[in-house]
Amino acid sequence: MTETLPHSLPRGKGVRLCHPDIPRAAEPVCLTFDGTDVEALSGETLAAALSAAGFLAFRRTEKGTPRGLYCGMGACFDCIVTVDGKVNQRACLVKARDGMVVSSAPPDVPLPLAPAPAAIEDRACDLLVVGAGPAGLAAAEAAATAGAEVVVLDERGEAGGQYLKPLAASHAHAAPDRQFRQGDALRAAAQAAGAGILTGATAWGGFAPDEIGALVGEAAVTFRPRRLVIAAGAHERPVPIPGWTLPGVMTTGAMQTLARANRVAPGERVVIAGNGPLNLQLACELLDGGVAVAAVAEAAPRPGLAQWRQAAALLRAGADLAWDGLSYLRKLRAAGVPVLWGSMPLACEGEGRFGTLVLATPAGEARIEADACALNLGFQPETGLARALGAAHRFVDDGLGRLETVTDDEGRTSLPAVFAIGDGAAIGGACVALARGRLAGLAAARDLGLVAPDDPAARAALRRALDFQAALWRIFAAPPFDIAAVGDSTILCRCEEVTAGALRRARAEGAQTLGALKKATRAGMGRCQGRMCGATLARLCGATGEAGFAAPRAPVKPVPAAALMLELPEAEAAGPAYPLPQFNARSTRPAVAPPDACDVLVVGGGALGLSTALYLAREGADVLVAERGEAGMAASTANAGSLHVQLLTYDFDGESDRGPAIDRLPLGPRSIALWREVAAEAGESLGIRTEGGLMLAETAAEFAWARAKVAVERARGLESHLLGANELRSIAPYLGPHFVGACFSPAEGQIDPLRGTHALRRLAERAGARLRQGVEVLGIAREGAGFRVETGGGPISAGRVVNCAGAHAGRIGRMLGLGLPVIGTVQQVIATEAAAPAMRHLVAHAGRHLSLKQGDGGHLLVGGGWPGVLDDAGSPRNLRRSIEGNLWVAGRVLPGIGGLHALRAWTGLAVEVDRAPLLGETPGIPGLFHAVTSNGYTLAPIAGRMTAEAVLGRAAVPPEFTLSRFG
Repeated sequence: MTETLPHSLPRGKGVRLCHPDIPRAAEPVCLTFDGTDVEALSGETLAAALSAAGFLAFRRTEKGTPRGLYCGMGACFDCIVTVDGKVNQRACLVKARDGMVVSSAPPDVPLPLAPAPAAIEDRACDLLVVGAGPAGLAAAEAAATAGAEVVVLDERGEAGGQYLKPLAASHAHAAPDRQFRQGDALRAAAQAAGAGILTGATAWGGFAPDEIGALVGEAAVTFRPRRLVIAAGAHERPVPIPGWTLPGVMTTGAMQTLARANRVAPGERVVIAGNGPLNLQLACELLDGGVAVAAVAEAAPRPGLAQWRQAAALLRAGADLAWDGLSYLRKLRAAGVPVLWGSMPLACEGEGRFGTLVLATPAGEARIEADACALNLGFQPETGLARALGAAHRFVDDGLGRLETVTDDEGRTSLPAVFAIGDGAAIGGACVALARGRLAGLAAARDLGLVAPDDPAARAALRRALDFQAALWRIFAAPPFDIAAVGDSTILCRCEEVTAGALRRARAEGAQTLGALKKATRAGMGRCQGRMCGATLARLCGATGEAGFAAPRAPVKPVPAAALMLELPEAEAAGPAYPLPQFNARSTRPAVAPPDACDVLVVGGGALGLSTALYLAREGADVLVAERGEAGMAASTANAGSLHVQLLTYDFDGESDRGPAIDRLPLGPRSIALWREVAAEAGESLGIRTEGGLMLAETAAEFAWARAKVAVERARGLESHLLGANELRSIAPYLGPHFVGACFSPAEGQIDPLRGTHALRRLAERAGARLRQGVEVLGIAREGAGFRVETGGGPISAGRVVNCAGAHAGRIGRMLGLGLPVIGTVQQVIATEAAAPAMRHLVAHAGRHLSLKQGDGGHLLVGGGWPGVLDDAGSPRNLRRSIEGNLWVAGRVLPGIGGLHALRAWTGLAVEVDRAPLLGETPGIPGLFHAVTSNGYTLAPIAGRMTAEAVLGRAAVPPEFTLSRFG
């Protein structure tokens, strides 16, 4: 039965499991959910309390669809609720408390999620272990016994991981089974050895092996270990079928955590489907608690003679586990629960919540009605932290496909100080994890100079466990995943609600790589950061290696912005400038050989290159764009989408009335007008919004600077106003109380750079421009009146060449003996989760590096020049201190950001010339043109049109924007 309450979320009937050996050990407490009283037990999770009360839907998405518990382990962020005014708390991790006020919707003004730090502790230790599951605890115990100072971090409230999770404090166990006993013993051994286990602790960023950003409770800590062990565990792989996002559909692990740890079931009758013995175990545990199991659908075919021969191998390698599996089957048979071999889930159906599972069985399609459904078709390692640090990974083409960390027998990665063990490195099960954990702990201790002899027994146990797993999965061999069978209407990205059809359309329009698909559709950009869709998207793109998966970014899990807000000197925001040779970091070969001739070759397929090609092609020019990677996927879509018009903090010294940035001022409004024309021709808004930009002054000196700036801008024809404190408050009440005034430029605003770049590409190709991707220019030489351009796919003859290579422009110039005054900086952008619309302006600060805005979806984007770095491979990376410093400035400007989580931070190569565009033909090299500019996204259309007119001989570029200004 489904009852709809005033909060409009469907409600069913939950169950508290009964067992004579597992009595309640806690008194009931009372909390409210959307104004309804809910009885809970102290010590259980909020998800358990709500499920027991029949609430399977905990919230609604931005599109209005109900969502509830899904992964049950904090990886998917589907079960987020507001708790006592703090938004987006994971119900599966938060413990129920008396008087707790829980809401399915965020408040208008969320409370700060953490106190802002006066400082962020640097904590040194011999060994840091991330993850307190079997592998992590085994490693910690071994290293601590050898004398190492060991710290263990785990996000949950109790150590043990999924396999060894303890019974919640809400209950007691008179006769714990082997798993419970094993978990208790391992936790006790690690603690007795001296390992410090910090629960409720999230490792949010890996910046170096000895620089791990973590949140311990509400406090940010930077750990400085001499050795690092990553034992982050695995999460269940997605099962993308119609209806898999319905409340009541969850992973097998989530339902087992409800049942095994919290003694709750999400309904009186459940159905379980997927692959592997975990489904059988859950079915038996639910039966023991009094829940009806409608069926267990197993994807593997019914074992025949060949498979039963594997049973002998199972018994040899792990008799206790093998007998467990046989006992599960016997118990289900005795209870009359059908085990449907060779059956795959096709769809979950229901109105607002799960009601029916549709299966493909050997006998045909079957429909099974139930209150809830558990799905498990395998696991995905949690490799984000290891990948962020740069450890080598391999692609395993099994099932959905996954990345696993490359390690030696002791768990050492390609980074000598980093170990990766357990299912978070490679799927192997608890016994493999325990053995590898011990071996890694001993090896780390030896690295530290401690006495830690090898353990032959652990190596033998590892061999047996590997043999057991190999035999087990030969018995439970499931059919391969077929991405082509996923219907267009099926959601693949749960967070952003992106369907398979939307992704296929994006591919048809030219987005081939996972990075391009993300930028075209927002798939993988939500709170789970691709954990629930990344492998599916990679499979859709045909990925066969790590390059086909999205690169992990800090934070590797959402982190409260307030916890990282640390004031840092503005000097740290200046960032290093990178010399030009560093930009030629990699070569790509084209999938299709480029044509051998064109009239105009545009080198670089970013927004400026595409704009140039668009305006040239419209005039009938034969234009070819050569892009070394994928068009528009570098700086153009790594920027924050600000449409700048007024002078920025580093553009104006407070006195001068001339200079490159001042000369540039008239171009901004003209370029924004062209962006609007592009939007109209593309048939969409491109997210363009120009409701004005504020430059905030916090001190009398900054206000005097602002007054002088406004005078200079007005003299150059830009509409600009000076606002006093009261005027500022009247138009921007969301600001902090520190500001004495501001400059206001009505023409400023923002654009969605993903949509804008994509529109430029479509229009350029529609106009006749040819685009070749994966074509890197390797050399340019004069050939007659034109040029011979060498590429990885062969030579191109071009009458004229336009250098639109952005931060790589200097390298292109050097091919013809030309030194260009172009440098590059790595700048970062931070995105928060969505909040209620409050800020309509583009906001900057007169004395600090900042750009801040809120998109139409509610997400805040924080940028403004805080730097990243280039790593040894030439790839841009975040700096922890830049994230902290940038968030502090943002929080001072917009206090409400303290109530939000930072979802991700990314970096991009920004072009620096001298704050004005570098355009026009090269003196002494006729036919070679340049189109390079700071503030490149705002100015892309106008700079592209000016370049096209110069190439066509229709208009000269003003001298203040040409190379001649540099002498």
